[in-house]
Amino acid sequence: MVRVLHIFHNMGNGGIEHFVMDFYRHIDRNKVQFDFLTSVDEKGYFDDEIQKLGGKLYRAYPLKKNPIKNYLDIIRVVRENKYNIVHRHTGSAFGYYDLRAARRGGAKNLILHSHNPQVGKPILHFISEKLLKIDCIPVACSKEAGEFLFGKNVKVKIINNAIDCDKYEYNADIRRQIREELGVVDSFVVGHIGRFEEQKNHKKLLEIFSEILKIKPNSKLICVGSGKLMEERKEQAKELDLSDRILFLGNRDDVEKVIQAFDVFVFPSLYEGFSITQIEIQVNGLAVFTSENKVPSSSNISGNVQFIPLEESAKVWAENIMETNLDRDYYAIDTVKKAGYDIHNVANELGKYYQELDWKE
Repeated sequence: MVRVLHIFHNMGNGGIEHFVMDFYRHIDRNKVQFDFLTSVDEKGYFDDEIQKLGGKLYRAYPLKKNPIKNYLDIIRVVRENKYNIVHRHTGSAFGYYDLRAARRGGAKNLILHSHNPQVGKPILHFISEKLLKIDCIPVACSKEAGEFLFGKNVKVKIINNAIDCDKYEYNADIRRQIREELGVVDSFVVGHIGRFEEQKNHKKLLEIFSEILKIKPNSKLICVGSGKLMEERKEQAKELDLSDRILFLGNRDDVEKVIQAFDVFVFPSLYEGFSITQIEIQVNGLAVFTSENKVPSSSNISGNVQFIPLEESAKVWAENIMETNLDRDYYAIDTVKKAGYDIHNVANELGKYYQELDWKE
């Protein structure tokens, strides 16, 4: 059996973590096992499930407290457990730091997996790229994310952000049930899923929703996710007199059901790699409105994604949304599957890839 060590700074409830866990659930675990290493003290969101699936968990000394101890811990974990393949998931060049430690620990196959086409901390990214860069296997979720981290002249392996498409297919019965549960039976529902972090741009989202309400007064906004900016956005909702029109649901384990309640999905992110949520929404047949030049154009798999410049006013966004035919596309799931985003096929390919790497040892 091949054991692959996946390294995250923190194994939280974000899109990248969900991506890896979905592959873990669907990969042939008789042939490939995933183990996880993080650099924080706190328990990870998926820790219990990882252990149930047979994975091992390691916590290096917290990076922010002592980078040297953290580095030495990574070396020790890789060396003691004889990992040949180490897969580092990252949004910046700082991921090279962990791979340097993994190489010192004896790992021969180092994978750096780019998940974003830009970063929240450009200075750290720039310094890391100059000082920490080492030879590794370049992997990305999209062409844009690959070019950002590795450059345009590097051949990058693209691993599609595949999902379990059948899980997100439109279901009229579930839609009826969840809309009753959430109290939005007679409402036009604007949906959003994402951490309350600057990247997701909830501030703009609320401004857009305020303008949608002027056009369609029976509208409600459903926000799924949590994060450090949630209280700020709740205060903003009060200032815009929207508190009774917005449902802040926090983290949910039934996102595939909540999506059924949506009538449209609005996603004004400051940047994205290749949003898994956006794929889930497209499978469900919904129209998506997202940020032009900030979200990869290739993420429009179903043909139902519209890109609007972030510089445009909230009013322009709202008018674009409400002037569009928002009828569900019930055949979108077939389009997404044919494009290569069904987890069953992609997980099988990834499993074979790991085995090929291990044989090269």
